[in-house]
Amino acid sequence: MPLNKYQHICYRILGKKASKSPQVIYTKRGIERAYMEIRPEAYIAYAWMNGLIGALAGVIFTIIYLLILPGMGIILPTKLLIVVIPSPILIGAVAYLVTMMIPESRANSRKKDIDNKLPYALNFLAAMASAGVTPALVFKNLAEQPIYGEMKKEAAWIYRDISIFNIDIVTALRNAANRTPSIKFQEFLQGAITTVTSGGELKKYFFAKSEEYMRENRRTQKEFLETLGVMAESYVTVVVAAPLFLIVMVSVMSMVSTGGGGGSSIFIMYMLTFIMLPLAHLGFAVALSSMSPEV
Repeated sequence: MPLNKYQHICYRILGKKASKSPQVIYTKRGIERAYMEIRPEAYIAYAWMNGLIGALAGVIFTIIYLLILPGMGIILPTKLLIVVIPSPILIGAVAYLVTMMIPESRANSRKKDIDNKLPYALNFLAAMASAGVTPALVFKNLAEQPIYGEMKKEAAWIYRDISIFNIDIVTALRNAANRTPSIKFQEFLQGAITTVTSGGELKKYFFAKSEEYMRENRRTQKEFLETLGVMAESYVTVVVAAPLFLIVMVSVMSMVSTGGGGGSSIFIMYMLTFIMLPLAHLGFAVALSSMSPEV
């Protein structure tokens, strides 16, 4: 995939220096695990440029704060200088670090999707192998099935190595095991390599691993349902019962209070209604979303 215009400019300006960076090897592995079609040198140059632009934005912000605003008669608190003066370094560092963390973040997302789809993809591989299809065509057919998500991309990469680069099946599987972010899929590929090199049948291996991962998937689903029950009870207690109890208690205290504490009671109720409750709902939603297995 070609670079966009901004990335192309970054590579033209900083590409030579980026190619000599010691981060190339680490970045290359992260890009491969994230399935990002960009050279590591270009991505490092892109991250450097983002850091420089962030630092420049911090410098402009500092100049506006120290020179332009006072000239317009706007005097801001001097305590903010603790944040304003180092802002070029802080903004530049944040922009650079966030850019460099993107491949790892995408790799973790791919890992979750691969682990979720792996039992079902192995069922497909076992069915194809039982029909006498060669390993190369098995992965080719899997790469044509979009319902398997990131497993489709892993299979496409294996078939690309075999068909385009003329790499043997063992080397293609070993390359895939080295670049995949999923430990489960890596173990499966290493077992397939052992099966091929020892003269075993991939069909039997595919069926055995398929049954193993399906059992593990059923156990995961059962554990999730048990956890979901605990989360539901916690949700009712924390987000439903507790706020109602607090609202009633604060209302009663404000009614019986003789020291003019009605203002503080109203403030507490506003905080509870517009801040604490939405944050509690959001927290439960994020927790359930992060722990939900593939159905």
